[in-house]
Amino acid sequence: MGLDYSYVLFIKRSEECLLLTHLSQHGSIEELEEPFGTCVTLDFPLDKAILAYHEKTIRDLYGDAWPWRLLLDRKNYYPQLFPTDDTGRVGCIYLDVKESASGNYCFIRLKAATSCMSRLFQNSPSIRSWFLHLSSLLKTEATFLDMEEEGYHFIYRKGNLTTATVTEDLEAVEAAADDKQALIDICLEYDILFF
Repeated sequence: MGLDYSYVLFIKRSEECLLLTHLSQHGSIEELEEPFGTCVTLDFPLDKAILAYHEKTIRDLYGDAWPWRLLLDRKNYYPQLFPTDDTGRVGCIYLDVKESASGNYCFIRLKAATSCMSRLFQNSPSIRSWFLHLSSLLKTEATFLDMEEEGYHFIYRKGNLTTATVTEDLEAVEAAADDKQALIDICLEYDILFF
């Protein structure tokens, strides 16, 4: 079985409409047939990780004969992957929204559709920055990258950047002492809702 990494935002329910508006402004949202749910395609500022991801996509489409030279004029030859010279389109990213037990908050999960996309989520500074900006815009309680067995890697917490990690065994690492239990509780509720 492949990797299924996800960016997860823990937000106030009142911010859900702003989230959907922001996603629509930076890509598209499409309802798919069951069991797939909602598919989001997003345009991110281009970085080396996104470029390498799309090089692999093109290679997979064309095999050994892929026209690599066309990548130099990517906007004209691959507009579905590079809508502009400075952006790379990534999708389908599966969108799930689940209400927290408190009722005032919800978890937003944006899950990679493939193992390659999961690695892209892990390695792209541009995608990480995009989610940091989104977290600030939505004033998230927390934003983290769910890396399955590698744990939950928090990037944003209550208005601040963070590097806290909660292991798969729900042990908080590199977290402020007074915040460890709150991070563990967030991960525990996320696990209950999504798994």
